[in-house]
Amino acid sequence: MKAVPKVNTNGLYLEDELVDDAFSGIVPFYTPSSPTLSDTNQQLDTHRFADSSSSTTDGTSSESIPAGYTVGIPVPPGLYHPRFDIQGWLAYEAEYEEKLLEAQKAYDQLNNESQALFQKQHDEWQNKPENERGNEPVYYAQTFTAPERRDPTTFWSEGLSEEAIKELAQKAGQQPSETDQLKQRIADLEVTLTQIMLGSTGK
Repeated sequence: MKAVPKVNTNGLYLEDELVDDAFSGIVPFYTPSSPTLSDTNQQLDTHRFADSSSSTTDGTSSESIPAGYTVGIPVPPGLYHPRFDIQGWLAYEAEYEEKLLEAQKAYDQLNNESQALFQKQHDEWQNKPENERGNEPVYYAQTFTAPERRDPTTFWSEGLSEEAIKELAQKAGQQPSETDQLKQRIADLEVTLTQIMLGSTGK
C-alpha cells in the first residue's frame, strides 16, 4: 500500500489516501449520496426496474459529477497548499497518446521495411552458388523508442497566493521554534523542581 494525494475538482490538495502500490494516473472519485428512509424504501420498491430505467437516464445525475480526483503522482516538497493541474494533465495525456501512436506507426513501417530488405538479401544469398554465398545475412530487429515523457510532478504547483504565503511565513516567524519551546519547558520544570525541594526541606 502507498499514500497518494486526493484533490478537489479545482486540483487543490485535500488529503492522502491509501491505495495499492500499482496505482497510477488520475482517477475521479464521487461523493456518495445519503438517502433518507423514505428514499431507501422507494429504492427497494423500484429495484427490479433499475435495468430498464437506467437506459432512459440522461446522465445528468449528481453521481456522474466527480467530487475530486485521486492523483497517483507524488507531491513535490516545498508547497504550502499543493494544486494539481488536472486540465493540463488531461491535455498532455491526450497529446502524448497521439505522439505514441505516431511513433508506433513509424516503428511498424520501419520494421516492415527492414524485414522486406532482409528477406530480399537472404533470397539473393540463397540463390547464389554455395561457393559464392559468403556469410549468411543476419536480421537485426528494430528497437521501439517511446516518446520522452514530461516529469509528472511538474503538474503540481502552489495553490496559495504570494500574499497568503507571506502571511503564513509571518505567523510562523512569530511562533517560537521547537527548540525554544523545549528550553522554556526545561526552565519551567527546573523552577517546579526547586519549589518542591525547598518545600520538602522546610518541613
